[in-house]
Amino acid sequence: MIAGDTATGLIEAFRAVVRSGKALKQDDHQSAAAVLAGLSRGGEQRLGRLACGLSVDPSVISRQVAALTRAGLVGRRPDPEDGRAGLLSLTAAGARWLAEHRRREADRLVGVLAGWSEDDARCLLGHLRKLEDDISEETHR
Repeated sequence: MIAGDTATGLIEAFRAVVRSGKALKQDDHQSAAAVLAGLSRGGEQRLGRLACGLSVDPSVISRQVAALTRAGLVGRRPDPEDGRAGLLSLTAAGARWLAEHRRREADRLVGVLAGWSEDDARCLLGHLRKLEDDISEETHR
């Protein structure tokens, strides 16, 4: 079990990393990337499910999806089970856009971590995934 001081230090470090990560954004397309990634992970889905998966209000997602649909990055078709609702999906253009966005992000991080060894980066990745799993498990109790 970790000490309270250590937990406090971890929380402060996480907040600093999140702030720094926001400053690293290469463009203003983070919300578009989040929506497209949600569709990539979850497949075709209703807007409400997408909003829930992203922990965002449906009205916010609705505006983003409308813009992404106009741009041809998201497809929309009537839900065969309820014609009043629509099913959203990632288009081929959306998948290409997301792949390019992720490549640019990865390139940027590779530059930031130029002084790190591959072993150090893999170790951090393992710890972050463990933390993600533990937090997820705790929130689903």
